[in-house]
Amino acid sequence: MVKSKLIDLIKNLSYTFVSNILSLIISAVLILVIPKLVGVETYGYYQLYLFYTSYVGVLYFGWCDGIYLRLGGKYYDDLDKPLYSMQFRLLGLIEIIIYVCIFLGSLVFINDVNKHFVIGAVCVAAVGMCLRWFITFILQPTARIKEYAIVTISEKILFVILAMLLMAVGYRDHKLILVADVISKYVSLGIGIWYCRDIVFSKAAPVRAVIPEIKENISAGIKLMVAGLSSMLIIGVVRFGVENHWDIATFGKVSLTLSLSNMVMTAINAIAVVMYPMLRRTNEGSLPKIYGIMRVLLMGIIFGGIVFYYPAYKILSLWLPQYAASLRYAAILLPMCAYESKMSMLVNTYYKTLRLENLLMKCNMAALGLSVVLTLVSTLVLNSVTAAIISILIVLIFRCVLSEIILSTKMPIKVIKDIAIELIMTVAFIIFNWFFGIWGMIAYFICYLIYISLKRNDIKETLTFIKSMR
Repeated sequence: MVKSKLIDLIKNLSYTFVSNILSLIISAVLILVIPKLVGVETYGYYQLYLFYTSYVGVLYFGWCDGIYLRLGGKYYDDLDKPLYSMQFRLLGLIEIIIYVCIFLGSLVFINDVNKHFVIGAVCVAAVGMCLRWFITFILQPTARIKEYAIVTISEKILFVILAMLLMAVGYRDHKLILVADVISKYVSLGIGIWYCRDIVFSKAAPVRAVIPEIKENISAGIKLMVAGLSSMLIIGVVRFGVENHWDIATFGKVSLTLSLSNMVMTAINAIAVVMYPMLRRTNEGSLPKIYGIMRVLLMGIIFGGIVFYYPAYKILSLWLPQYAASLRYAAILLPMCAYESKMSMLVNTYYKTLRLENLLMKCNMAALGLSVVLTLVSTLVLNSVTAAIISILIVLIFRCVLSEIILSTKMPIKVIKDIAIELIMTVAFIIFNWFFGIWGMIAYFICYLIYISLKRNDIKETLTFIKSMR
């Protein structure tokens, strides 16, 4: 049974690995090429569009999240297709009404013509995104990982092709770039519809029969949605503060640094997609052991990977000299990859598996409250972009530590010692790389070797366990 689960895990990870390698390459192209070829202001509007689209999921009110939670561990062929077909159609109709109203409202309350276009593009993209989430939130928990990977990567491949064609013919304005992104989102939706055509084009169940199901999905998913929204707003509040307190160019520069950090987390987050359905089908007594194994592997890889920050910073500064000052903030933000990846791959997944989404929501809301306070202090009192960037890391560490300590009360895992060691590694990385350049990189590498030495027994135990599962 364990070997079968391992084979399924490796098979699914292979799909997500290939998908995320492609995603990393595409993200690198977008992050490195677009700001190189377009102006700082144009890049700022592009980042503003990406920023707004990251929040459109809040307006399906936890509907898709509830489907994701309730389907965890089930099999696709066993689903009631007519029931989900009607839900898909109702969701599309509701989202169209909502985003038409939002766009009309923006014409009344916002005077900036460029922002009108950005919001219009967001509203059009949002409908397609919500419908695609409906489909991917069926594919993920039912372990159709191959199809999920193709749907998600197809958007990025098409967008990078369209964007590079625009760049090649000399187009530098943000408007067509946003149009290209919207087109790519709808193409990926079309692919998702094809994979789930037996649901989408099934004879739909009567609305009367679907309403109780929708209520149950929203009831189950609203807490997870609020938890996810709170999680995004932890960084989003700071970005809102930067956008309102400084100009669009500063917003674009800060967003570039955040994009680099997010790119590092892309491959890690893919593992969470595979883990959720696997863990829902796993005996609860095995969960603590799996947690310990994944934690050791994850933190060892991330703390080792960020050793290369300094040479990467130097190369990127030469490639994007207009962003050199903001790229330095990666010395502060890169450690967030450790905490955000641990939250995404381990903590969030275990909270969902154990159906503790209410606690997850409370942890995220506590962190959001701290983020609001620190953003107000850093922007209005200190008037410092650096302080705003530091506040992001502080809040993410707080959220991760709080969530993991609470999880340790629900499951027999020991985390306090590891949390302390990880905090020391984080502080060491920031101090050494912010103040000492190449020598700081060497000093941090020595710290990493000490970290590996302290964790050698855990690493040996992890490797032994993995070998025993072959």
